[in-house]
Amino acid sequence: MPKATTPSLSNKRRHNPLEDDLVATGVLKNREGRPSKRADRKQAEEQAYVDAKSSRKILAMSRELVDEQDYQSGGTDAAGPTSSAFDFDPSRLEGGSEPDEEEYANEEAWGDEEDVVEDIEVDAADLETFNRFITPTMNDDPLLTHGWDRKPGDDAEEQRPGTNLADLIMAKIAEKEAMHGGRPEDRNPVEEDYELPPKVVEVFTKIGLILARYKSGPLPKPFKVLPQIPHWEDILQVTRPDSWTPNACYAATRIFVSAKPLVVQRFVEMVILERVREDIYENKKLNVHLFNCLKRALYKPAGFFKGFLFPLAASGTCTLREAQIISAVLARVSIPVLHSAAAIKTLCDIAAEQASQHSECVSATNYMLKVLLEKRYALPWQCVDSLVFHFLRYAAAAREGDAVPNSLPVIFHQCMLVFAQRYRNDITEDQREALLDLLLNHGHDKIAPEIRRELLAGRGRGVPLEQPGPAFDGDDTMLVDS
Repeated sequence: MPKATTPSLSNKRRHNPLEDDLVATGVLKNREGRPSKRADRKQAEEQAYVDAKSSRKILAMSRELVDEQDYQSGGTDAAGPTSSAFDFDPSRLEGGSEPDEEEYANEEAWGDEEDVVEDIEVDAADLETFNRFITPTMNDDPLLTHGWDRKPGDDAEEQRPGTNLADLIMAKIAEKEAMHGGRPEDRNPVEEDYELPPKVVEVFTKIGLILARYKSGPLPKPFKVLPQIPHWEDILQVTRPDSWTPNACYAATRIFVSAKPLVVQRFVEMVILERVREDIYENKKLNVHLFNCLKRALYKPAGFFKGFLFPLAASGTCTLREAQIISAVLARVSIPVLHSAAAIKTLCDIAAEQASQHSECVSATNYMLKVLLEKRYALPWQCVDSLVFHFLRYAAAAREGDAVPNSLPVIFHQCMLVFAQRYRNDITEDQREALLDLLLNHGHDKIAPEIRRELLAGRGRGVPLEQPGPAFDGDDTMLVDS
């Protein structure tokens, strides 16, 4: 009988078939990598959204919890559970009819119903008790006392005048005036006994030493804020402006020109005017830095004219050399037309006061007028009339026997010629005839004929220009004899 063979260990399978492992454990998956930011954002959005099925489950659980709580507290009614805020109809999320349409179908009908106000009679004793405790509190608030729809004249309190903001301001002003005695000069009192702090005096004294030998570079910071400091004029005197270098004058002018016109006027009158006149008197010419100071100051025309030009012309000691140098500044810088017209009119008034003075003052004023007229601005008629009276004033003075020479300065006739060339059409016929008479009595032998020709070529104020007709080209074939 054959011997039964036993299977050896080597014939056994060392592992299960791969198919069994796949069926038992499912499809093998790779290791999930790190999710990206987009995936995280998408997952967060999915977590924030609750679908309809989950919503129904949540609402059902909430309703059960509320019913259980009502049952335990004994608040349930035999008729059925009371309605709560968690009552929800699942058909709303299952494609049923729109609840808004059914719920608000009769919305218009609601607005037509009139609210029934029930009249309640209050006992007199109860009303008195209510007013005793409530009225003192309500009287503090006029809104509670009168309501939103109160009208003037509803009660006696409305007849009393109220206090507005204007009355309060006027009361404060009157109180301030009464405190100072009501005098205008005491409203803004000038502190005559004001003394500069020792530290300020020490700092600006050292700044003055720096400006006395300044050539170039930045200025000290305290000096840059000087135009905005109160009592800056007193502080400026501490620095001794008469010892500044011309370079320092120009650097200081650049700082002060950026301030208000009134500050520019005071600075130019205090510092630049005396320095310019002194330099012209000593050197017969003007330093280039001081010349640039005048050009820079003209960026604020009002401050320059009131602080430099008018005081110089009205001083009575302005020389023709000074007028020539200052006029060079006026010719190089563009000036607004209104400022230029105001300057011309003021110079004419100054010349009227100097009619009986030395001829050099008259020549200096006329030289400045001549430069301003050469800018050929469209001046207002009031300014033009002032110029005409300026020229006629000398003829009237000569007839009255004043000390006006028959031979006026040449610069006077040159100024009149520039006026006739530019403004011959802006004068009236009476003014034209008066100027022609002036030429007969006080005219220059070489300049007067030019002025006469210009005046006669004018058309008069307000007369429109004649439109030129077509020029004749020599072809008369189209001409028709009348």
